[in-house]
Amino acid sequence: MPPDQPVAAPPDPPPAYDEDALYAILDAAERALADDRLMTPENDSAYHYYREALAIAPDHPLARRGFERIVESYLALAGRAIERERWASARSMLDRARIVDADHSGIATLRRQVELLANARRESVDLVHSAVRRRAPGTAAQLKAIGRKARQPNARVTIRAASDPDGRWIYEQMNKAPGDRRIRASLQIGAPPKVTVLFLDDIE
Repeated sequence: MPPDQPVAAPPDPPPAYDEDALYAILDAAERALADDRLMTPENDSAYHYYREALAIAPDHPLARRGFERIVESYLALAGRAIERERWASARSMLDRARIVDADHSGIATLRRQVELLANARRESVDLVHSAVRRRAPGTAAQLKAIGRKARQPNARVTIRAASDPDGRWIYEQMNKAPGDRRIRASLQIGAPPKVTVLFLDDIE
């Protein structure tokens, strides 16, 4: 009796869709993502192409991941709008992200941040660029005074300056204010120079 021969595994069944058509659509989606055409134009956007891909191959992992990438792009855009205090733009980006995936946890987190920052009590000091450039004593005294407020619990500071050295100098003057609490500050390069202190009373 001949020895048992190994049984060859049956070949994988061919896909139930046209692979060339699918990958052409996924390539178009990649190009749209790279060009930031996330949901517009309506028929030439990443969202449109990924939906087409799923219509051809439901649950295809690249298409599913594509929707996640669209949401991540909108969250990044919302984050940049928050940094610039453009609240309407941030809300718009989050609304679009929600259309793609209403259950994404990052949307609710950023939405809360937008509303908190948009409604926060704030104090601002407008500075004179030439005075900052020459490190004027009067400007230094202004910054030391607002530095006292910046040391309060739950205060956050945004420094706008024309250059990184100017921003560091502004922060150093604020940091001369009495107190041990670290001043939490972020720097934006721009003009005219300005310091804004936000008081986020419900954040530890």
